Amino acid sequence: MECTVSAPSTYNFFTYSIIAIFGAFALKREEKLNKADEINIEEQERFRSIGPSGQGDGDVEDDEITIDSEPRQTRFSIRRSQRDMTTIRSGNNSTGSKDKIRAYPFLCGLFTIHAKWYYYAFVALVESQAYYLIFVAFRYTSFTFVYVSDALAIPSAMIFTKLIMKRGYLWMHLIGGAICVAGIVVNTASDMTLQDGLEHAASFDHIRGDLYAVLGAVLLGLDDVLSEILVTEYGGVREMLFMKGLFGALISILQICFFEVDNMRELFSANYGAPCDISRRMVLFFTHIAFRALDVWGEMQFLLVSEAALLNLMLLTSDLYAALFDVARVGLHLTGYFYAAFGMICFGIVLYEAGPSPTESGNSENTPKDIEFHSREEDESFVADTEHTSNLGNKIRLNGELA
Repeated sequence: MECTVSAPSTYNFFTYSIIAIFGAFALKREEKLNKADEINIEEQERFRSIGPSGQGDGDVEDDEITIDSEPRQTRFSIRRSQRDMTTIRSGNNSTGSKDKIRAYPFLCGLFTIHAKWYYYAFVALVESQAYYLIFVAFRYTSFTFVYVSDALAIPSAMIFTKLIMKRGYLWMHLIGGAICVAGIVVNTASDMTLQDGLEHAASFDHIRGDLYAVLGAVLLGLDDVLSEILVTEYGGVREMLFMKGLFGALISILQICFFEVDNMRELFSANYGAPCDISRRMVLFFTHIAFRALDVWGEMQFLLVSEAALLNLMLLTSDLYAALFDVARVGLHLTGYFYAAFGMICFGIVLYEAGPSPTESGNSENTPKDIEFHSREEDESFVADTEHTSNLGNKIRLNGELA
């Protein structure tokens, strides 16, 4: 905004390109490690069935070695195993939760993905258009309205989570979310009499900008819900980064070709009339895309261990960091409204977190720590329930009695 250059599809293209490159390298590395794990598991199974003497099961020491050498687990596989263990304990063990996730070749077999490619393409389309609409909204409406509209991503995420993932929210969750939204309203209402630094266009354009901001916020909530599903139920963070980055970059290229050729030329031109010189524009541009890429990566990591509604609640605290930057940059004086609003946001998040997590629907008596604790216990005791390890336990106990 400072340089009066608006090229949202160009910003998206460079951001998604960085994400796609990083995700591709990370995904290929993960595929190699998983392939090595599969080879190790096959060798262990063959050694277990044949044994060192060639007479079936090996002795106790060999079996102990087999149990100790566990395959590597990514954070995605750990969360999936915890979810399945919770389902087993609650008595809701469905065959769908235990089915092996299918694999699909992508780009002529260069990559292996665990969801249909058009699922990722749709999520990339939703997110890219959400950011595009929010950027375009700045051309027509005020920063204040755009900032308030972004808070609509919270109820949007809750509604789409309820409709798509069939999760239930308690009154504590709803009240906490409402308090957070109220905090945003309080903070922005205190600035309504101040000049935003952006002159409003004609009335029709102003309304159009408001609609862009609202629609962009709703799409952000939908994007977070769909991303959570793909990250936790299908391919994990690395696959999501690669696929979203790839399709997001392709979609952004098409938008640049149809809508932003002149804007992109203005952004990279040394003498196109923009108020900022080329060096300042490039510093702001690459700083923006670097932090956007980190933001996308961080959100995917957060969705791996939490859920979309809480993510949008946490993002409201960005108001604090924006205010601190404004204090350091332009000497902004913070009013009491700001501190009251930030306190409301923090209180709303605490209230939301005080209730049982919506991700543990039907198992609200188990906190994440309880699940992790039981998983560790059952890693030692539950193994004895399997056919192979029960025989092993009998051999160990027999040897102990003889000793």
